[in-house]
Amino acid sequence: MMKTQPTTNQRQQRIIDLRSDVVALPTDAMWQAMREATLGWASVGEDISVSRLEALAANRTGKEAALYVPTGTMANLVALMTHTRGGDQIILEASSHILWSEEWSFASICGVVPRSIRGTQGVLDPEQVREAILEKRFSHRPHTSLICLENTHNMAGGTVLSPTQIQATAAIAVEYGAALHLDGARIFNASVALGKPVHELTADVDTVTMSLNKGLSAPGGALLCGSGTFVEQSRLNLKRLGGASMHKAGLYAAAGLVALQTMIPLLSNDHRRAHLLARGLSEFDGIRVDLDTVQSNIVMASIDEAVLSAEALLRRMEEHGVKATLCSSNVIRFVTHRDVTDEAICQVIHVVRDTVSKLKDDLISRRRKGTLL
Repeated sequence: MMKTQPTTNQRQQRIIDLRSDVVALPTDAMWQAMREATLGWASVGEDISVSRLEALAANRTGKEAALYVPTGTMANLVALMTHTRGGDQIILEASSHILWSEEWSFASICGVVPRSIRGTQGVLDPEQVREAILEKRFSHRPHTSLICLENTHNMAGGTVLSPTQIQATAAIAVEYGAALHLDGARIFNASVALGKPVHELTADVDTVTMSLNKGLSAPGGALLCGSGTFVEQSRLNLKRLGGASMHKAGLYAAAGLVALQTMIPLLSNDHRRAHLLARGLSEFDGIRVDLDTVQSNIVMASIDEAVLSAEALLRRMEEHGVKATLCSSNVIRFVTHRDVTDEAICQVIHVVRDTVSKLKDDLISRRRKGTLL
């Protein structure tokens, strides 16, 4: 008898995917909203779902207007295009997403020059920002038109910027006539972690981007929020990038509305599970997790290369149905989301425990053979 091939959903159930929260599937309510969406021509303002989504995003962030954009990366790029001119200097944290994960689009498309500052857990020191703005060599001092922040900060391990920390950088920006942009791909995670509404975290920035699929499980889309004038100029730049012609955009926007209206309170579960995972991983020899940085839904595990190989650990984990991301030669990133249950977290810890034990045994065996040789 011919065996029935497993369905896509059945295969997904066998895999615990902690590579990113973007892999979380839409909810049933989102699928229903997409099926029932009344579609219009979005690029001329005739799609009800898109218009409602933009209005809701502007309201949540306390800004005058919002622009629906295909991706968070494009939203950041449009923001930089609108804020800057070629030859300008922009200041950002040294491990920020805009600098490391968006292929330097700010340089190739905007023609601006990055000035990176190493932060503490992703947080910029305002005085270092001031020094970067004022630094002068011979007769040249770059014109700084923009400062970029990130909340939560991806590569710092999902760390959260507080309103006070944002205000401190905003004061420097105002003093020197620079704009302040917030990459808020996971701004709702920051809001839940701090127990503060989003508008308190965006009050002192000029513009903010937010993702609808990171953590919120929508199928896609992002929003760029700012003043009415800024958003109108950004619409032109979005056209220049080819991102304004999202026909049938209301399908995604309808799901995005559900995401903003229903998913935010559930993010606390992702945070709790990240803490559970971090505590479990930190117990294993050869793996270090800075528990102080586990403030939202991201866990960064540093691998002691004298004890383990991060690549080997990741490969063995995947063989046992657990996926994560190698961020550098010795750092593995785990990101929790709504499709990862408490039981799944326990399974991940169990898999890592067994894998670490076997890898250490293999290493000891190879070293003994090397000694005999």
